[in-house]
Amino acid sequence: MDIAEQLFLEKGYDDTLVSDIVNQAGVAQGTFYYYFKSKEAVLDEITDKYIQIIVRSMEQISKDENLHAVDKLVKIFKFSVSFREDTMGIMQEVNDEKNLHLQRKFEERIPLETVSPLAHIFKEGVDEGIFNTPYPDYAAKAFNGISAMVLQGLDNADTDEIKRRFMVIFDFIERILGTESGVINNAFREGA
Repeated sequence: MDIAEQLFLEKGYDDTLVSDIVNQAGVAQGTFYYYFKSKEAVLDEITDKYIQIIVRSMEQISKDENLHAVDKLVKIFKFSVSFREDTMGIMQEVNDEKNLHLQRKFEERIPLETVSPLAHIFKEGVDEGIFNTPYPDYAAKAFNGISAMVLQGLDNADTDEIKRRFMVIFDFIERILGTESGVINNAFREGA
């Protein structure tokens, strides 16, 4: 799977053949088909891996006792930007029309599996006196919904456009969290 992922990133998904993967791995083609039904099945596994990386990273950030709530949000955004840049080639394949099932997987699992770490951060922010919301769990759900909506259609966007859209998300989330305008936005800019 790691070799396939590397080849997808280097050559592109469409230009990578199963024979390229097995040749690079030094195994017989039958060995590939023992583990995977097709090249598409490998992409599906890589999608699961990426979802796990995103969720685990957010959980680790949310539990970092050396960071305040706003710093944790900034770190999550920075992770998101770098993760997107590092996986651009494969994520374009995931977002291709022919892989709607993979898009749906991302759209369903990421918001569900990241509510808990986000709610944890929002509760910390309330305890720190930075946020003022009686509903951190629902604020986390709203955050995910707003983020998904604002980030829609970013397949070929450059980093500047992504950052602009983050500023929009920051504005909305500051309102939802009941914090001063610019708190998250300024922290992101200072750390950028």
